[in-house]
Amino acid sequence: MAISVNWPTRIISVPKADTVLVQASPEIRSLDLNVLRLRLKDLEDDEEGIPWPDTHRHNTTTTISGVTLARVVEVINGYTITFEDGQYAVNLYGANSNVSDVVNVNQVSVRSANSAGLIQVEGNGTSAQIAQAVWDVLTGAEVDGTMGKRLKDAAVFLQVLLAR
Repeated sequence: MAISVNWPTRIISVPKADTVLVQASPEIRSLDLNVLRLRLKDLEDDEEGIPWPDTHRHNTTTTISGVTLARVVEVINGYTITFEDGQYAVNLYGANSNVSDVVNVNQVSVRSANSAGLIQVEGNGTSAQIAQAVWDVLTGAEVDGTMGKRLKDAAVFLQVLLAR
């Protein structure tokens, strides 16, 4: 069985056999998102797939000032993804994606490793606002129990002490 699309329900099915075994116990597998997108493009141009909307949008890698930005694969048009049910994890790699947002939940743990190189700051962000935005993303500064929240609370405490 291979990656397939149920066109009327817009469900993309990914069989376990189409993932690569990384670790046997606990079972961890991987899926190259570029392989997934190429298979979907192949299905879209088949006789059965032609009348249906595209399954995804793709932006390839781009090099800017010597830095290569990652490929992006975005599942669109109401399509969802179902991994063959079982007790295993799938690590997604090879692209940033929204796969974990459109996955149909079952026993499979889907792990994405998206990363961002650009942070949008509203208006003319000061260096302090940009640094805070980066810190918030990296540490969860608004989430109780995280190191970011503890450090933020400590910084507020120090500002109060210094203001006296």
